Amino acid sequence: MNKLFILIPLLFIPSLAFSASHFEPSKYSCSGIEKRIKNINSKMRSGYSAREGERLREELRTLKDHRYACKKKQFSTK
Repeated sequence: MNKLFILIPLLFIPSLAFSASHFEPSKYSCSGIEKRIKNINSKMRSGYSAREGERLREELRTLKDHRYACKKKQFSTK
């Protein structure tokens, strides 16, 4: 019984780690990534709170990862 309580949470750890990186590049999902990156960079230059800055940096990292995946599949990001 105790082994079951240990095993069940361990089954969910990998799914949480991979769910954040689930992005399948397509022509539609790749269009506009450059514009969104420029918008975030503009917001970061204009000033922000610490919490907002963390959110913007995380969103920028995610968009850059998506841009890389799109370019790897040769989709336009403009």
